[in-house]
Amino acid sequence: MPSDSEQPVDSDSLRKFDRNLIETGRPLAHRVVEPVPFCWFCDNVAGTRSKEHIFPQWLLKHHGAMDERVHPIRISMPLGGVVASERGERPLRAHFNGEVCAGCNNGWMSSLEVSAMPILTQRPRRGRITDAEATVLARWFAKTAVNLNVSQPFRLLVDGPSRHALATSIPDRFAVHMFRVRKQNGVFDWVQKSPDAASCPQAQLDGMRRLMELTLVTHIRIADLVAVVIHAPEPLQPTDVIPDRTARIYPLPDRLPTWEELPFHDDYLGPFTHIDVI
Repeated sequence: MPSDSEQPVDSDSLRKFDRNLIETGRPLAHRVVEPVPFCWFCDNVAGTRSKEHIFPQWLLKHHGAMDERVHPIRISMPLGGVVASERGERPLRAHFNGEVCAGCNNGWMSSLEVSAMPILTQRPRRGRITDAEATVLARWFAKTAVNLNVSQPFRLLVDGPSRHALATSIPDRFAVHMFRVRKQNGVFDWVQKSPDAASCPQAQLDGMRRLMELTLVTHIRIADLVAVVIHAPEPLQPTDVIPDRTARIYPLPDRLPTWEELPFHDDYLGPFTHIDVI
């Protein structure tokens, strides 16, 4: 199993998703290899675990989406786009990460939700996005992307230092972009993937393939608003990974857009994402 960890990890302590893949005997893409911790967001090894909802109850209620159904699947592009694995269908109100300690859930995560609530529920959204709003949104969407990455059928790509640093700030491995979407099927959607393309000299092909496999691109849709969360491994900078026709909100640009200036795409999967390092 490809690993960027310095120490070997007992396969029995890995996520069930990885254990199931290992049993198939197929070569696996590069990923972060870590044992399942007591809490994905801190160093606690004991205490009380809690259920962190992927999408908070207040946001589901705001959109009338408590009973909206989700059916997480993993699609294998090397196998022609076939469904490689899936999770059972469930309502969004029962869609959660159960490996979070009560200290994180009731502490910094709760405070972040309080800060994000007025921004994500305001209607109408008009005027320039402020630095404070962009920072809260970027951190909230990064936290949501991590919750999806550790709990859903996809390889682990956000390492411990980045996950833990979210308790106080936005780690420097993250970038967040936003756009608006015309086509909406329900209120919430997401996808986790690698960048769609990269350019490099032939001699650097293996190294670039590894970097692409270790880069997480997560699209998270809430009604007509979509965030693209990038988590990039060293030596890439997260700003080297570019979703086309989107507005970056973090790292903070020289000029943040107005809500009205956010680009539109027909579908939440729309932006083509490429690595630009040449």
